[in-house]
Amino acid sequence: MHPYQKYKEKLEKGHSKSMEEVIRELYIERDEGPSVTARELGIPRQAVLHFIHEYDLRNEKHENMAKHNKLKQ
Repeated sequence: MHPYQKYKEKLEKGHSKSMEEVIRELYIERDEGPSVTARELGIPRQAVLHFIHEYDLRNEKHENMAKHNKLKQ
């Protein structure tokens, strides 16, 4: 069993969403960082970083930031 599997199962059950959707909502849609996301979910920051990497969300976040910054100019 993967070390973060228990967090994944608990959060998916508690939020009635896939782990990717849970992380995406906080990290991408609410534009929170890994530390705030971890605190909101009650899991270690390292677990959040693992899921961000697993679902390749870092690139998406950077693209959104670039689009947002471009709109401000």
